[in-house]
Parts: sequence; C-alpha cells; structure tokens
Amino acid sequence: MLFAEKLWKNTLQQIFTTSFNAREAHQEMAPYRKSIEDQNTENAIKCAVGIHIFFEDEPTLILIERPSNMRKHAGQIAFPGGKMDQSDVDLVETALRESEEELGINRNAATNIGELNPIFIPVTNYLVSPFVFIHSKKPLFTVNELEVNELLFMSFSMLVHPTTRTNRRIYLEEGKWLSDIPCFEIENKFIWGATSLMLNELKERIIPFLPPTV
Repeated sequence: MLFAEKLWKNTLQQIFTTSFNAREAHQEMAPYRKSIEDQNTENAIKCAVGIHIFFEDEPTLILIERPSNMRKHAGQIAFPGGKMDQSDVDLVETALRESEEELGINRNAATNIGELNPIFIPVTNYLVSPFVFIHSKKPLFTVNELEVNELLFMSFSMLVHPTTRTNRRIYLEEGKWLSDIPCFEIENKFIWGATSLMLNELKERIIPFLPPTV
C-alpha cells in the first residue's frame, strides 16, 4: 500500500503544497516544449481542470475519455475541465463547475489541497491550471454523455509503475500520425498531450514520499 488510509490526506496535502519545478517532468513527456516553455501567455484563454482523488485501497485518480465526435481533443483521455466562464469567481470554481457538469461531482464534497503548474497548449492557445481535490469517499457520478465517453480510474501504484509509461505512435486526424510519443497506458488506452504532462508531474511529486519498499 502506498499510503496508509489514516495518513493519506496529510501526505497529499504536503505533496501538493510543496514547491515543485515541473519543467523537467513536462519536457520528459513532450521534449518539444523546450521551445514554448517561456512563451508569453498573457493573451491565452484561461482554463482549469479538476484532479480528483479518493481513497480506495490507495489514492486513486479520476480520468475521462472524451467522445470521438468532439470538435477538439476528440477521443483523448483527460481530467474534467474547460474554459473559465465570466460567472466563475476564479479558476478553482471553473474546475469544480466543469467537474460537476461533466461527471456530476458534488463540488461541496471536494477539498482543494493545491495545484500543479499551469500548462500552455499552443495549438488552442489554452493556459490550463490543474487543481487537486480530495474526497472523503468515492464520489457519486452522473456522467454527461455529450462530454464523456468513459470514466477511468488510475491508482497511484499504477501511475508510478514503470510499465505504465511507454512510447506510442499517435493518430491525429486526416491520416496524420505522431511517432514515438511519450504517454501513459491505462486499460489499453493511451494518455498523451497535456494530460500526460500533468500525470508525470503528479508522478514526480509523489515518488519522494513513497515508502522505500515501493
């Protein structure tokens, strides 16, 4: 077991409130990012995602697969989230609102314990802020089928296991492919792009806190 149940919340709060330089963790999953890390994002579209964690034998992440007919990011694995609305007080509210709209997650049952480093996505001009939430028990889900094709779960042991990390040829659209792309594999599905950067940052944040036997 990665974290004892009685200690996992305190451990996670320590992990996600500790300063962390994510540049190397991001570039490991997307080497080309070296050319855009310092890009001016002042005019980028502000977005947020919710990284929801609950305890079931061990800390477990909630992921979604987008429908194949979506205009952007079709079929990709992601965290629930989207663009900031004018009515949102801040980006934390954006992450909670989108999580509620897509998965029915009760925002009042989620405790914000920190955030990961923002990720700029040049192709859409999105600046995505990932916020980490913990839950006292597994949330009840009401899946919005217009935005979510499938609900997926990734335990921390799966995240840090060496075989979960791989490289893959990725199909984009109109016959275009990307070769040898770093990604994570879960349930025969491949996670790449911005979500893989977030997962790798999560992984690198977690590893120093793991027991020596792991």
